[in-house]
Amino acid sequence: MTSWTVQLITLLGVALGALASFVSTRLVDRSRWQREESLRWDSKRLECYIEFSAAIMQYINVGHRMAAGLGLPTAVEPLTADGGVPALASAESDLSLCWARLLILGSSEAIRAAQDWRSEAWQLESFARGRRNDPAEFVAAEEKRRGARSRFYNAVRADLGVTTGDIPADLGVRVQQWEQSGIVTDAYGG
Repeated sequence: MTSWTVQLITLLGVALGALASFVSTRLVDRSRWQREESLRWDSKRLECYIEFSAAIMQYINVGHRMAAGLGLPTAVEPLTADGGVPALASAESDLSLCWARLLILGSSEAIRAAQDWRSEAWQLESFARGRRNDPAEFVAAEEKRRGARSRFYNAVRADLGVTTGDIPADLGVRVQQWEQSGIVTDAYGG
């Protein structure tokens, strides 16, 4: 082999090594960027889900208190219509803002589950405003709302990849027992 052939092979080896190094570095950087971007959006979605949950629970809490003021079976501090209607309107306004954010950031499954929970919460408002007053109907609506809440949390956990297990199925039953015994003095989470 001539010296120029050896030099050409050496030069090609160096060029190929540099190209391989560039490609592998580029792939590693791209993978890191994708992971960071995914983590950033997961954090934003988690924040959005938490804000929506807090807003709807506040809305439900006010509705529960107003329903208690009308004599419906709930173990929370009663609230009169004079104080409740403005608080309910404010809670609904906050909930609407969180709903808009959830529509932008949430997964389609979480959005559907959130809409179901929101629809069930609106049922509570009809009791809180005195449009409906049957205690048995109120209890049935409470069960449906708790089911909708559970579906929302399960959809959120699936969206965020939470794999620590399911939320206990009897959680709503335990809370009802606590409410009836007087342990819980404020509306529980939706």
